[in-house]
Order: sequence, then structure tokens, then C-alpha cells
Amino acid sequence: MSARERLYLIILALIFGAAAVLVGGAALSLYPLEFLRTSINAVYGHWEYALLAVLFLALAVYLLIVSMRRQKTIETITQQGLLGELRISFAAVESLVLKAARTINGVRDIKTRIVYTEAGLVIYLRAITVSEQKIPQLAGELQTAVKEYVESITGCTVAEIKVLIENVSTDTVQAARK
Repeated sequence: MSARERLYLIILALIFGAAAVLVGGAALSLYPLEFLRTSINAVYGHWEYALLAVLFLALAVYLLIVSMRRQKTIETITQQGLLGELRISFAAVESLVLKAARTINGVRDIKTRIVYTEAGLVIYLRAITVSEQKIPQLAGELQTAVKEYVESITGCTVAEIKVLIENVSTDTVQAARK
């Protein structure tokens, strides 16, 4: 939603809010009749218009909430290309990270999160490894493979790759006992 649309919604919400106060106050006989003039005579003292005022007020609150709500944006990395702007979504980079991680033997499952900083991309990896693997060596291979692959494909600088080994998979087939 653009800033102009938000402004329109805020103005509309204020108009509905003012209408709710006027109509509701007139319907509940809160204002002197002389103050409201003859155009309000049809509304004065009728509870049906109080319901209309409540509807206006609810609509005003709804429009205010909608205008203040942030729209979810697609997180992207922006680069200047030869003919204009190039944007790469974090989802695309995550796919590249997963592809690079699959090339490393010993990684069972991996989850990723990407943050963009001034220094470059910070990639957080949460992995499950298979047993019989040296974890520091596996993490180093994973970091190197992901960094090289992401930088070569996207042209973006990878500032840091943080690896968390969540678990070690012990999937083994147990022999049946007799």
C-alpha cells in the first residue's frame, strides 16, 4: 500500500469517526437542538441512527487499523546491473544455499535464514548431520561451499556464515532380536 493510499484511508477514517460522533450524539440527544439546526431534526432522538453511528465508528476503526498495518514486503538484495536495477529475493538465495549444502556429504537436513548487512549477506544455517562425521570439518566444508556458490551465482558478498548443528542423526537399522 502506497503512502498516498494510507493518507486517503486515514482521512476517510477521520471523516467516518466525525460522522459517528455527530450522528451518535444527535441520536442520543446529547447536543442542544438549536446547535444542530433543522437538518438534524430527522435524526434527533431516533435510536436507529445510533446504530448507524456505531457502524460508522466501527468502519473508522477498521480503516485506521488497515492504514497502519504494514504490508509484508518481499525481502530482496538490490544491485545495479548494466541496464538497470537487479533485485534478488532472499527466497532465491535460500534455494541456492540449500543446493550448495546438498553437495556436502554428511548433511542430513538444513534450514536457512538470511540477513542483509552493510558488509554483505549473513547466512544462518541450522543443520542435522549424520553420525561418524567430524563436525568442525563438516561445518567448514559447508561454509566454504555455500559462500563460493552464492557469491558466484548472485555476485553478492557473503560476509559471514553461521552454522548451528542442531542434531546428529543416528538413523541405523537395528538387527531383530531372537
